[in-house]
This record gives sequence, structure tokens and C-alpha cells, in this order.
Amino acid sequence: MESAFNVYIPLEKDYAGDSLLGIASTTSVDKDTEKMSEKALQEMERDIKELGVNLFENHEHKWENTLGVVHDAQLIDKQLKVKIKLDDPNTNPKIPVLLNKLARGIKLGLSVGGNVTSTKYEYDKSVGKRVKVIDGVKLYEISVVGIPSNSDSFLSLGEAISKSVKSTCPCCLTKSSKSKCEVCYYEFN
Repeated sequence: MESAFNVYIPLEKDYAGDSLLGIASTTSVDKDTEKMSEKALQEMERDIKELGVNLFENHEHKWENTLGVVHDAQLIDKQLKVKIKLDDPNTNPKIPVLLNKLARGIKLGLSVGGNVTSTKYEYDKSVGKRVKVIDGVKLYEISVVGIPSNSDSFLSLGEAISKSVKSTCPCCLTKSSKSKCEVCYYEFN
């Protein structure tokens, strides 16, 4: 039996300027009292590495809602960590907006979308009750979202990025030595 699923997880800015790092999913219990098994995370890692998945905004799957692509994933400590290559900020106006929100400390998360191929139930000590465990997954996409379901989810910029804001505009990635970007008018802190 297949059913759709969404899980919301954190996202953070990478140092390269055209990439984001995030956690696509974990084995933690989410707000819907569900969690992923390690097997499901391994399947998502395989799908990402073998096929890649697009990054969308808010699970809107029109082509103009793409923000980037995910081809790199690594399962570490029960967390599926991903590296996202962003679309070109010169041709996709949503990228500078996304980067500006991250630079300003607005919390955003990641949400995975696909089909559930296998589930089971188990008692989880962290919440003190029986929870649904997603044990099989066919991953189709990852989205940037405003309200993450996973309680481990939060978004922050690394300290090195915050310090580099004065030389590279986090909104449009233009080099600038002034307190205000001359391209997008972003004001540096």
C-alpha cells in the first residue's frame, strides 16, 4: 500500500554561495507522531545519490517552483544530511529572496515528499506511546518550508557566513564593499 508523506527538517546556508546544507529527515518523532526508520533514510539517500531530486518551494511542483537540485546525501547519526545546489540567482528571482531570508535569520526547514512503500508501528520512549514508523520510501522531492514538522528542525546561518556578508551580498551574491548592495539594495548589518 502506498501513501504520500511530508516531513519537515532544518536547512542552513553553505559557504559556497550557490549551495545550501540541510537535514532532509531523521529518525525523530515528528509533530504528526510519525518517524522514519533508518532503512527509509537509507532508501532516500540512495534515491538522491542515484537519481537526484529537485528542491521545490512548499511542495508546489510546477517547473517554475524549482529552487535547485539535490544530488548529494549522507546518512550520519540517524540524520540524512543533504547538499543542495541552488538555481542561478540571476535567472531565478526566488533564490535571492531565499538567501536574504536565511541571512536575516528567518527559520526555514526542509520537507521530504514521496510515496510510503512500507510502515510499521512501535513504542517510542521519547514520546511515551506507539508511533507510526515509515519503513520504506520512494523519494520524489524535497521542499523548503516555513513550518517544519520535525521538532529537530530549525534554520541558522553559520558564523563564517555572517562575517562574510560585508564582502558578498547574501541576497544576490554580488561582491560589495559598501553597507548597502548596489544591485538589490540589501543592507548589510
